[in-house]
Amino acid sequence: MAISVLSGSPQAATPVYNKMLFKVSGSLTSATNYRYVCDVKNAAGTTTLARLKCDKLPTTNYGFFDVSRVVETLIAPQAPDTGERGLFYDHSGFYSGYRLTFMEEYGSTPVVQTGTTTNVTGNIAFAGNLEQLEYTNWVKTVGANQLYPFYFNANASNIRALTTTADATTFVTSGFVQADVAKALKNTLNVVTPNQAGWLAIASPIGVVGNYWTQCRIQYWNADGSNIRNYYINNTTTSGTTNNIVRFPTGPQNIKTILSGQTSDNFAGSYLFPTQEGAGYSVRFEENNVSGTVSEAVFYRIGPCERFNSIPVHFINKYGGIDSYAFTLKNRKRANVERDTFGYNSDVYGTLNYDKVWAGSFDYVYALNSDWLTDAESEWLIELVRSSQVWLEINGELVEGIVNANQYQFVTRRNDQLQQLQIEIAVAYKNNIL
Repeated sequence: MAISVLSGSPQAATPVYNKMLFKVSGSLTSATNYRYVCDVKNAAGTTTLARLKCDKLPTTNYGFFDVSRVVETLIAPQAPDTGERGLFYDHSGFYSGYRLTFMEEYGSTPVVQTGTTTNVTGNIAFAGNLEQLEYTNWVKTVGANQLYPFYFNANASNIRALTTTADATTFVTSGFVQADVAKALKNTLNVVTPNQAGWLAIASPIGVVGNYWTQCRIQYWNADGSNIRNYYINNTTTSGTTNNIVRFPTGPQNIKTILSGQTSDNFAGSYLFPTQEGAGYSVRFEENNVSGTVSEAVFYRIGPCERFNSIPVHFINKYGGIDSYAFTLKNRKRANVERDTFGYNSDVYGTLNYDKVWAGSFDYVYALNSDWLTDAESEWLIELVRSSQVWLEINGELVEGIVNANQYQFVTRRNDQLQQLQIEIAVAYKNNIL
């Protein structure tokens, strides 16, 4: 007899750092030494990552499996290349499919019954980590406040990229009314420096194999919302599978290095690229050049002139995408040195005793200072502080870092007036001393 999956991750895409709980039942629970068995496998089902076993509950005879910690081993995010430009990239490493095979074990000498199995396939897990209340809304299949349909859904009317930075600009319609664009540029959390990198990740437009984003449309805007340039880039590098995730490089550095042969109007990305403070650009994804599904646009605003050496910080956000924030005020770098010593004698008679260094290490720490925070930025930047993967952009390269902060104070203009975020991020690599 087979196992029945009574409930599980109700959405086809689940944040892997939250629980992925499956509830099962069997018809032979009265058998001797009965237990439920779950083999967690890769998407193809060719490799078994782990075999989990669960006793039946004494009152209901149900079994429960949380497979998240095993599926998590399939997720291995890597830093993107700051030199990416003008192409769609598979967001591989940040998501993965998986397969679950449920079986039963019983008998005087317990044996796993492999003849009849129940399989769960076609789902993915991604490198997301939602707060508990957000996760409650994520797993909803009906009712108000559902999050899932905006990010992974077959028939969503407002598909969003995997970022919260666009939440304040969702009022902009596909017609790009000038007043709405001006407001979006003012409200967006994506404030960029002229030469920083950046990326935007998004799930495939509809949950049917073979459908995928065919274009990325980029528009340049003046601060008043008037259009400077409108062009698109065809997707020539990725195709569609159910719930796959793609990434497009969207930082000013990436946009400006787009080649003329990659754009619909045959001009390089640097042509007419906005440079004035308050101006900006937008990015949105399209299927079949607007005739199919269209995503909500994400806006980027050109920040003020840099008075100091800015340091952009990139991090995995709660949806498994990559967000960026530039620390534009006075940033400082220091080195922390650790030494291991031992007592040393100058000669066999111990005429002189002193310490010598026999080993040691040092690392670099950046003390970063933001510009004045808006209320929305204060709410958003908790994602940076709690992210498990952070990269400092130093001299055009991404360097893995660790946030040295165990507390985060939310601020508002009403309560706190003008406030900055001051934070330390250590380079993740230790170096040996001489």
